[in-house]
Amino acid sequence: MTSNGMHMNGSRPATFVPGGDVVCFGLLTHCLLLRVDELPEHNGGVPILDSMESLGDDAAIAASILSRWDVPTRLITSPTGNDSRGERVREHLDAWGVNVRQDIKDGWPTPFEVSIIDPDGGRTYFQRRDPESMAELRPPDSSQLNNAGLLYVDWYDGPSVVHAVRDAVSQDVPVYLNLESQYDGESWITDLIGESSICQVSLDVPEASGDPTDIARSLIDRGVKLAVVTLGADGCVVAQGEEAYLVRPPQVDVVDCNGAGAAFSAGIMYGLWAGWSLENIGRFAAAYAGLKCGISGLAEVPVSDVQETAASVEAQLLQI
Repeated sequence: MTSNGMHMNGSRPATFVPGGDVVCFGLLTHCLLLRVDELPEHNGGVPILDSMESLGDDAAIAASILSRWDVPTRLITSPTGNDSRGERVREHLDAWGVNVRQDIKDGWPTPFEVSIIDPDGGRTYFQRRDPESMAELRPPDSSQLNNAGLLYVDWYDGPSVVHAVRDAVSQDVPVYLNLESQYDGESWITDLIGESSICQVSLDVPEASGDPTDIARSLIDRGVKLAVVTLGADGCVVAQGEEAYLVRPPQVDVVDCNGAGAAFSAGIMYGLWAGWSLENIGRFAAAYAGLKCGISGLAEVPVSDVQETAASVEAQLLQI
């Protein structure tokens, strides 16, 4: 490996190329969050305690957080429509200082999501991600990956992600793949793992199962440089080589866990950009994701506050 983090002889690059920008790639979606104190019975209804607008996909959420933390970040995304949802999305990106070239299409319906937040902070969501919208998510060209230190993608953005990952690898840009529960999924997802330097797995969703240390070990055995497994209220496991930590989240009054996975990803990427140790990266990501769950909508928490919380969380050295 060369001193600037580039890889040689076909091996994957390190987890972050020093001095590079974070490039987040994914669909742009408007999200309406509705918080209730109980879910209704069939054909019934309940009062709304709170409502807010946000973004519905992880790449744009992570780009917003990193931009607010002054990390050089670029968002490569799909168009928005010339409609009220598109206008609200554009206002958000502008307010959070996201570096994005935003295309607006007349007569185009901006993709959207409605998320219902229950008393435990969990979400039930409804979304429109039609094939036409997905087709408008175009992989970055070579110029858009110039000076990139890391490419972040989500598995659920489909075929465009495959092309984006391959283009990044061809330019020696490390890839951060958010797998959610798909760590043992279809063959094309397995292929993506084989191209990625960082993989994030979520075990706090209904369809997920498995031992987090076993999952982390299996990802590292497949060549992943940094494996992270989120466990919801139980924290996370972060692993690199033979080193691994179980990090517990801070104690918060849970309000809204929507976007906690993206918040965790942003925390990991901030630590990589800052050049921290594995333990400190895990502490920071777990702390920020936990703090986010105590806040409705996107969590605008200064880095210094996250670091203060991170210093108090429990981190246990593991053998994997």
